[in-house]
Amino acid sequence: MAGISVPTRAGAHSQRQPVASRLAALARAVEGARRRPQIDVRKAMLVGGATAIGLGFVAIILGWYGAAHSAYLFQEVPYLISGGLLGVALVAGGGFIFFAAWLVRMMEENRKYAARVEQTLERVDRALIAVATDAAAAAAASFPAHHTNGFDAPGQPAAHGAVSNPGPGQTGSAGPATASGPAAPQ
Repeated sequence: MAGISVPTRAGAHSQRQPVASRLAALARAVEGARRRPQIDVRKAMLVGGATAIGLGFVAIILGWYGAAHSAYLFQEVPYLISGGLLGVALVAGGGFIFFAAWLVRMMEENRKYAARVEQTLERVDRALIAVATDAAAAAAASFPAHHTNGFDAPGQPAAHGAVSNPGPGQTGSAGPATASGPAAPQ
């Protein structure tokens, strides 16, 4: 594709640029757009929340001071509204922003610990698979192929020579069962 060229923005008669270099320029532009902002959101929220809380307390104190040093009631109400309510709103909003920053921190830590738990569980899985594989290989090597486990098909001889699971009409080593219960030993 290096031989193919596409006209630039200036028009078809201007200088032609190879497609590979244009694709490289596009890749650089996309990579620049993908980068995360350099601002730490959690720190910005902490600073914003702390600032709002501080300004809220200042507004409440100024509202109280203005209302306390006024001789007339009609002058106290604007102080209480502008200072008191604005201060309470700033303190509450700053508290919510501060709480949101704490939640962001908790989410970051949770993701970090979840990744560590996932890595640990993967290591445990690999170790258990290795142990199970080794145990299965050791078991297959130590038991002969004709070994029975007591759950053989009816009428098949067991390792000790008796019929391990008698079928209908057959008796095992203990004798036939009676209607009242299991067979009595002989």
